Amino acid sequence: MKKVLSLLLAVLLAVGSLVGCSGNSNSTAYRSLYSADVSKLNYLNTTTTNDMTIPANCQECLIEYDTLGNVLPALATEWTTSEDNLTWTFTLRQDVKWVNNKGEEVGTLTAHDFVAAAEYALNVNADGAYMYEEAMVAGAAEILAGEGSFEDVGVRAVDDHTLEFTLSDPCPYFLTCLTYGCFTPMSADCMSQVDSDYANRASWDQEDWDLFSSELDAIDYTQLWYCGAYYLSEYLEGERYTMVKNELYWDKDKVYITSLENTYNREASTISGEMYLRGELESASITNTMAQSWLADPETADYVHPSRITPSYSYFFSFNFDPQFDEEYEPDNWKLAVNNENFRKSIMYVMNRLGATMISDENNAETLLQNTITPADFVASGGQDYSDFDVFTALSVNDASVTKDAYFNEELALSYRDAAIEELTAEGASFPVIILLPYNPSVSDWDSECLYVEQQLEGLLGSDYIDIVVEQGPTQDFLSTVRRGGQYALLKTNWGCDYADPLTWAAPFAEDNSYAKMDLSEDPETQAIVQEYYEMVEEANSYASADQLDERYHAFAEAEAFLIEHAMVVPFGVSGGYSASKLNPFEGQYAPYGVATLRYKGQHILEEPMNTDAFNEAYAKWQEDRAASTGN
Repeated sequence: MKKVLSLLLAVLLAVGSLVGCSGNSNSTAYRSLYSADVSKLNYLNTTTTNDMTIPANCQECLIEYDTLGNVLPALATEWTTSEDNLTWTFTLRQDVKWVNNKGEEVGTLTAHDFVAAAEYALNVNADGAYMYEEAMVAGAAEILAGEGSFEDVGVRAVDDHTLEFTLSDPCPYFLTCLTYGCFTPMSADCMSQVDSDYANRASWDQEDWDLFSSELDAIDYTQLWYCGAYYLSEYLEGERYTMVKNELYWDKDKVYITSLENTYNREASTISGEMYLRGELESASITNTMAQSWLADPETADYVHPSRITPSYSYFFSFNFDPQFDEEYEPDNWKLAVNNENFRKSIMYVMNRLGATMISDENNAETLLQNTITPADFVASGGQDYSDFDVFTALSVNDASVTKDAYFNEELALSYRDAAIEELTAEGASFPVIILLPYNPSVSDWDSECLYVEQQLEGLLGSDYIDIVVEQGPTQDFLSTVRRGGQYALLKTNWGCDYADPLTWAAPFAEDNSYAKMDLSEDPETQAIVQEYYEMVEEANSYASADQLDERYHAFAEAEAFLIEHAMVVPFGVSGGYSASKLNPFEGQYAPYGVATLRYKGQHILEEPMNTDAFNEAYAKWQEDRAASTGN
């Protein structure tokens, strides 16, 4: 057996500590506004950030993260893997208590609570249950497909304090899947309160499970049990909710904020700024426009700082290889154009991505711009960040010391344009090629960004070559109608990571995914590129043991660089923004997947807000410490 981790890793917290508390206020209450109610308190059947904020703080996971992204013990004190990396055995803390909405002890957590949670999530195909399949848990794919039973699923309580997972294949990122809601425990005794027949669940059919699921989705906060740093003491829909420090929590000495007080106001984004300035809140929603106004005013400049960038989402421009838009946009002509590599490269190399990024955040554009699909600070190998691997830097056509944009090169773009015109003319294409570029009007600055792209691309390539049509999409169902429905030629899209492995960033380009639909191209040259990419991903994924991570990461980088080299996708960046808060974000847990960044454990309320200078200093220190850390 190989010991993977022990409590000795806890010393990493001391080694990697960043910025200490700048002084605590007399109050230990953290007050904020929210504008959208939680849809359900059943944390086993939801994946939205809005819904997961409460369980992120009120429920505990097997593992947690330090400030640098290193895995630490939580409910599990240690774990081992078998020699074939298929069996993971977790030793649980003893005497971990479940509490009710008053902080009173109602039970003791056991390994059976994890099994009960998995049984429910998989039997009802709960939102997020797909993570069991992503984590390679044996039998998960079958039961989610309606072809198996929970008896065949690799989740087992060896005894009250020993939990075992059996995988179908080695999964090097397995640990990083364990902070998702579906892997969180829920007591069978708690669930029995919802349905008195729960004890007879072994005889339930799918209809029984579906009925139980609807009942559990309607669970009241007074019925829930809590094992995390906080418990939900009050929840009034459309009014407020309060989380209070759990004095029976196993790690209560690292919980410094004693209550999280959240008040509903549908105009939160409008009014929270003024309330923050009056000292009525510890945090506020800050729009880009508001932030620029505050930063320009000496009286308010110190109240705002850039939001912490986490590589949870990556933004990129997708070409649609299977257009489903109306004839007025000439889908057949677009098919000819998009399957021409020189045409795609003319778009990629003429797009001033840095300028487009400045539309929404002119102060931090260089930080937000990314030259890869996999964002910076996601994983690393040999002390080098994945996004800085040689295979990516070799793609740059510009001097990195001059510009952060690796690809914007007008001269090169024009050469590709000329080649594309010659080739496409021979194939019977007509010019200008219409490029349908839609946007969601509910997303701030997206319309302005599209107009910038239109003017910039047409201005440099010529309106006789391309005709970009910027079109407002629907506010509701934009995702299903536009992207999934194929109602675009070129579209800024995004993808969120699920676990700490480059495989998660290959997912949007996988066969049968709704991004780009490159596998649906009927062009032989495009298909050859697509198939070679799939083979590269398959090879990368074959490096699955813990001692093959270097080979794995570099192989995935080769595959990703291959897509970019052939302009099958145009990298763009990560999201930014601004914050007004009396928290130091670098005191909190760090991981771009799971619930880590939603947690308040480990954070203090500062006497004064963090300003931009303090943020930048802390961020630089964090990057330095992370680079020196043994974690990814």
